[in-house]
Parts: sequence; C-alpha cells; structure tokens
Amino acid sequence: MKKIILTTLVFSLFSQSCWAILDEHKISIQEAIQKVLETNPQIQMLEMDVEISKNKTKTANRLQNPSIDVLKSMGDAIETEPQIIGGSYKFELFKRGKRKQLAKSQEVVVINQSKFSKYDLILEVRKAYIDLLLKKSILNIVREQEKLARELYESMQKDLKAGKIPQTEVLQAKIALNRTIMTVNNAKSNVIFSQNRFNTVMNTSDINYDTKEDKLNGNYHDLMTIEPTDNMLDFNGIKTFALKQRYDLQKARQEVISAQKNLEVIKSQLIPDVEIQAGYGYKTSSKSDSGSFESGAYVGASLVNIPIFYQYKPEIKNAKLEIEKAQLKYKDVEIDALRNITDAWEKFVITRENLNFYNDELLSNSKELLDASIKGLAKKEIDLTAFLVTKKTYFDLMLEYQQALADYYISYAELVKEMNIIEIEKEYI
Repeated sequence: MKKIILTTLVFSLFSQSCWAILDEHKISIQEAIQKVLETNPQIQMLEMDVEISKNKTKTANRLQNPSIDVLKSMGDAIETEPQIIGGSYKFELFKRGKRKQLAKSQEVVVINQSKFSKYDLILEVRKAYIDLLLKKSILNIVREQEKLARELYESMQKDLKAGKIPQTEVLQAKIALNRTIMTVNNAKSNVIFSQNRFNTVMNTSDINYDTKEDKLNGNYHDLMTIEPTDNMLDFNGIKTFALKQRYDLQKARQEVISAQKNLEVIKSQLIPDVEIQAGYGYKTSSKSDSGSFESGAYVGASLVNIPIFYQYKPEIKNAKLEIEKAQLKYKDVEIDALRNITDAWEKFVITRENLNFYNDELLSNSKELLDASIKGLAKKEIDLTAFLVTKKTYFDLMLEYQQALADYYISYAELVKEMNIIEIEKEYI
C-alpha cells in the first residue's frame, strides 16, 4: 500500500509541477532529429569548432607583415651620418604553403569529428523516442489489464451476492485488481520519466515534447526502420560500406595525413628565410661635405634563421613519433569500428528473428485464447485460478512483444549509426 501511495504521489507531483508550466507539442521522430540538429548546443559547438578550424587555415596562410625602419643620427654623428628611413620584409621560403596544407588537413579532421558526433546524438534521439513509445505502450497494455480486472471483480461481486461463488474468489479478484492498479501507477511514472529523458536529449526547457504516436506499433516506415520481413541485409556489403563511410575512420586516416604534413612543416624550418631591406637616406646642405643637399637609396638582403647551431632534431624526431602514433590509432579505431559493426549486426539479426517469431507464431492465437478464457469463466467451464493464469500469460506476452518491437527498432538505429547514415537505402537491402 505504501508503494502505491508513493508512486501516485510521484506521478501527481511530476504532472502538476513539470508539465503544467510547459507547452505540449507532439513531434515525429523525423522532426525530433531535425530539431535537435538545429538547436542542440553540442551541435552548435561542433559547428563553431569547424568555423574555428577554417579560420586557423586562413591564419596559417598569412603573409608576414613588413617593418618600417627609421635611423636618426644623434650627437656628433649628425655631422657625418645621413638620416635614413626605409623598410624591410621577410620572405618565408617553402613554409607558408606547407603550413596551409597542415591547417587544411586539421580542418578536415575537425569536420569529420563533427559529422561523427552528430550520429551519436541522432542515435540518442531515436533511442529516447522509441523508449518513450515503449513506456506508453506498456501503459496502454496495463490499463487494458486493469479494465479487465475491474470488470472481473465487479462481476464476481454480483455472483457473490447471488450466492454463485464463495467469498475467497472475490477476494482473489480484488487482490488481482489492486496489483494491477499498482502496475498502472508505476507505468504512468515510467512514462513521465521517459518523456523527461526524451526532452533532456532534445535539450528543451520551454516545450514538453511528446511522440506523435500514442503507442509502439508496426509502422516501420514512420519510425525510419525497414520491415523485419524485408530481404535480409548482406553483412559483407554493410561492413564494406561502413568501413568506407564512418567518419571516425576518416578522421583517423586524416590524422595520419596531418601528422605527415606536420613533419614537413617542421623540416621546412631548416630552410633559411630571406629578408630584404630598402630605404632612403639624406644629408641636408648644412651637414654635407659638398655644402648641398645629398640623398640616395639603399637596398640589402639577409639570410635569416640559418640552421647552424640548432637543426630542429628533437622536433623532427617527435613529429615522426606522432606519425607512428596516428598510424597505431587508426588501426585501433578500425578494429573498434569493425567490432561495433559486427555487434550491431548480430543484435539486429537476433531482434529481427525474435520479432518475426512473435508476429508469425506467438501473437496469432493469444487474443483468441484470452477471449475463450473469459467466456469459459462466465460459463463456469474454468475456475478463476485458471483464468488468472491465462490472463497473466496473455498480458505478459503483450509486454514481451512490445519489448521485442522496441529492441528491433533500437537495434536498427544502432546499426545505421555504426554505418554513419540515417536509413539504409534499398541498394543495401
């Protein structure tokens, strides 16, 4: 009894304090995915990372700024030295292009990471959406169970008054009804918690999103899933496509390329830069030996940063080690990807087989059996205990079927996530 009161209290508090202040809005799974990709801060931050990486590419391709030089003689030097104004500019030899290539390669790494992270978020949306539908379906089933238990209890009370049955059978029916009421209250709480989790994934505070559907059903297309009776997918084709498509693998490959380009950038430091100086000098008539205004230009050149005393050996050695690390990371990511694809595939195959077994074998006669038991109890052909066993078997089967249906939807969502796509097109079936 305490558990019933506590569950009812939780449901009441949530329904009054959480939902009352929010606008209700039903949304399809496609709309939920689109919404989260447009508004989720994680996605916005990823897009900012991409923009930052693009700006870094522009920075790496920058030209050196020039310098302006002024030389004014002081003291006795005024009598002998000219006044000079000029400028200098350093030309980087074979460096700027390599820096740009490195930054561009790192930009591709960030883009691939952004794309891969989006599929993680899409999977979370799909799983939360399906879980909410599952909890709503379970609530519908236990409400049906409560309705049947209440009708049975009321019928038993009439039979007791008519002297047709003993008191014990009425008590047994009442206990069954109370247990069902407790199950309904728990199911209501589970729906609230599941919807709260769905809205957490959606990252919303002013709108309380709910699923467009009222229960989990076999409308596979509406939930972006292939029919379980469709032709079986080819695992080798799925694996080949996924290993080529996955953005984490593309990112890891690009990191190897970036490490190689980083080595080229470091080696380019061994090439000296050239600095050009040019300017204008003059002496006034009062300071020149000739007694007249004298002027002229100058030009010069320097080799800058000649690698004589320091030849960047530690940096070059570290860059080579970074290449080896990136290659090892790629192999590790590839192994993990292959294992994840295989696991997702096996789970999909099992859930598909289970769902088809429910559809083909278990569900076909279950409702007929329950209806026959109801009629048999009314005609006193079976006793209450036998009926309760049949009823429990039927509703347990309905709950198990809903779980099998949810498992199939989620396993498909996990499979397409491992392939880094939204849906499997017909050419992969």
